[in-house]
Amino acid sequence: MGRKPLREQRRKEIQEALYRCLLTKPYRETTIKDIGREAGLNPAMLHYYFQSKEDILLCFIDDVFDHYRNRFAQEIGSLREEGLPRGELLREVFHFINLQITMDRRLQTAFIRIWELALSNPHVRTRVNKIYAEWIQLLGEIIHTPDRDPAWSKRLAMSLAAFHEGVGLFSVFFDLKQKDALALLEAFQERIMELERL
Repeated sequence: MGRKPLREQRRKEIQEALYRCLLTKPYRETTIKDIGREAGLNPAMLHYYFQSKEDILLCFIDDVFDHYRNRFAQEIGSLREEGLPRGELLREVFHFINLQITMDRRLQTAFIRIWELALSNPHVRTRVNKIYAEWIQLLGEIIHTPDRDPAWSKRLAMSLAAFHEGVGLFSVFFDLKQKDALALLEAFQERIMELERL
């Protein structure tokens, strides 16, 4: 019984080490030795916990998505319990996404490196496509109202996801100040609220 928690803890430490490596250099330039050094483990030990460097990356992508999806679900659950009107609920949803995901420079930096890799690696592309499809579906479910075509809600959710990713990308590449990036996000979101007549 004691071995499973230690194994899971080690796997988490290795994924966090990969995360720290991705903040300093591209995945292709990151070696198993780099990850092991960052995790404080002999690089040979990494193969006990993961099949390959790519396996570490794919598990990292899944865990990051699970973490944010769970936090998002908790936030939405709490907001719904408060019985907020739909417009206020959407504003709070946007606020959460803005501050917890889009403006998280570390997360955006790591995902820029993952997107670059997804262009040429079909396993990474498949995983990234899967998490973005789920993310868009989650947003679509929140945005959707019975009087709207579900396809409209999905397109709107896709637009939101794309805009957020773009602002996240710009904030890293152009070193946007957080207040400027938030102003961009909030202006776009207010336009969405107007479209939705909220």
